[in-house]
Amino acid sequence: MPVELESGGTKALNYTPWYIHTFEISGPPGTRIGGGGPNVMPVGDDGRPSGGGKETCCTSFPVDWQPDLKLTVRWLVDKKQDGKTPGYWYKAENVRIAQYGRETYAVWAIFLPGDRVRVMVTDGNHDGGNNPNNRPADNDPYIAQGVLDAEWNEQYRRGGNTQ
Repeated sequence: MPVELESGGTKALNYTPWYIHTFEISGPPGTRIGGGGPNVMPVGDDGRPSGGGKETCCTSFPVDWQPDLKLTVRWLVDKKQDGKTPGYWYKAENVRIAQYGRETYAVWAIFLPGDRVRVMVTDGNHDGGNNPNNRPADNDPYIAQGVLDAEWNEQYRRGGNTQ
């Protein structure tokens, strides 16, 4: 039985020193869960994350939180910042979303040092771990480790579509 979906704007925060050109969130095949988000500049010199203001439409997610849902997040990051190198795709699999309520506002991708990412659905519960104003703790169980995505990087280098 299909899961009822909601959709919301997609935002990002970047705590890394790298420019993130774009990112994609996808659910298991056939679920219609997913979307993508805007580019986001590197963390500021003051340590405050970049992003948060720009939003793209839309990312779909289950109306009711699914504790066993596992997402894939892919992001294109420029670590050379030389104006010549296009960057590389990274992928984090088995990304879980912290529990959220029925009243939701936006989907956030939080990019953290060490090629890590956390996805949250803001729900107004600022004490429930879904507050983008608070940097996730390094031991947050919803942070997933990313790795270079060999398949998408090969397609990207050949000029093909990564989707």
